[in-house]
Amino acid sequence: MGKWVSVAEKRQFLKWFLTQQLKRKDAKRILEYLLQHYHLLEQVMFTEEIRGRERTLVISTLQSDEPGFAFYLYRRKIEDPIRALGELQANPADPIYLILHFHGKAQNHQYLQMLDSESREYIKRFKQFQAYKEETDSLIEAVLIENEKKMLLQQIDEALDLKDERRFKDLVKKLQELDRRSS
Repeated sequence: MGKWVSVAEKRQFLKWFLTQQLKRKDAKRILEYLLQHYHLLEQVMFTEEIRGRERTLVISTLQSDEPGFAFYLYRRKIEDPIRALGELQANPADPIYLILHFHGKAQNHQYLQMLDSESREYIKRFKQFQAYKEETDSLIEAVLIENEKKMLLQQIDEALDLKDERRFKDLVKKLQELDRRSS
């Protein structure tokens, strides 16, 4: 079950969300319809997971990489906002899970406070994995650069042993370039 959030909080957040540019303009009608109907807004729960056995509405802004609109109705995906609106109107007492994709949502405290606890945990894990990924990427980059430097130094030694001045200068230039890139 989702976390209880007042209708006033939901309304305030959705009004803000509607100021963003949505990928699907017709999806805006659904949110406006929810805002106009208190009893429907009571049924809205914010989440980050598609609920296979429930009605889940997914709406994205232009700044998101996610698809603009999808409505999951008991394991069926509907991409037509008009059909989704009809379903919401026909069954006003059923829960509506709402997934919103927009730039900066992982840092938007108002949004995070409205998410059910499972979704908050999901976002927390996602942030942690992002931090691990960045750390790992920088470590891998440092190791690759270090290996490339070792290889260049070996080739420089070989060029010196062979008294190949031209190759020596080329390799030193590459080493200096690598040092500049890694600093």
